[in-house]
Amino acid sequence: MFEQTGKKLHSADYFGEARDFWWNLDFLQLMGRRWKVEDVNTVLDVGCGQGHWGQVLSQILPVHTTVVGIDQEPKWVEEAERRAQDLGIEKRFSYAQGNANAIPFPDCQFDLVTCQTVLIHIANPTTVLREMMRVLKPGGLLAVAEPNNLAGVLIFSNLSAGEPIEQICKDVEFHAICERGKSNLGEGNSSLGDLIPGYFSQLGLQNIQTYISDKVSPLFPPYASREQQVSKQLYLDWVERGRWSRDKSLRYYLAGGGTDQGFTDYWVQMLRKNKSVEQSLLNEKFHTSGGAVMYLVSGRKLNIP
Repeated sequence: MFEQTGKKLHSADYFGEARDFWWNLDFLQLMGRRWKVEDVNTVLDVGCGQGHWGQVLSQILPVHTTVVGIDQEPKWVEEAERRAQDLGIEKRFSYAQGNANAIPFPDCQFDLVTCQTVLIHIANPTTVLREMMRVLKPGGLLAVAEPNNLAGVLIFSNLSAGEPIEQICKDVEFHAICERGKSNLGEGNSSLGDLIPGYFSQLGLQNIQTYISDKVSPLFPPYASREQQVSKQLYLDWVERGRWSRDKSLRYYLAGGGTDQGFTDYWVQMLRKNKSVEQSLLNEKFHTSGGAVMYLVSGRKLNIP
């Protein structure tokens, strides 16, 4: 389902405590009413990773609902099982190794099939969406959470708000080139969320609904809450590498049409800026709204009489 480069497992840089703060529970409760989840008995979480998405959804599902998660990586399956045990929900949850391009279940098995930040890593997302539809019962709900990650480049902090317009444009250009290169290499579109409603329509889903999560991750001194402490550490972890590692960023940049010199010039400048962020965080002066664009798109499989 995901390409692994080097020795790192897919998404290893992004499975951390921060994922526990990705959603506001009252927003998901509202989505539960919109989706009429009282009728949901069985759920499949595709590309479940360590289980965060399916487990947070369990808070809005009926207590009898069972959730199955699949992921291609055995280590993440083990971690998802451990997390379910820690949360005391292991009787309702089960996990197995499986590939999103060939989901290991018969047709028409689940009331709800879902994924979170999975399709952005897939070369042919409609292939995976068709597989998700295949195992969905007629009348069942397909729901996916996918972002526009490029939009995050324009979320300002106290350090970036006053930057020259030229630098802001360079930041957007660099990340847009990298995202284009990632897509050109067959590793997915990092801002795919914008396209999901159209894909749903092309695939024949009915009652398509599209919402944007109301969750942000504000960071401001004195970083008192656990969520802010986690966000602070996440920023500090990114100081040395930016959004991707240097090697991966260079590979994406070149595949997107950039040049070696253009990459080197930007990377040196980015590291300098990141060091300023680090110092500002350590001095408890850094602040930002931490906004993001995360779509939650759903549709119903046609209920054939």
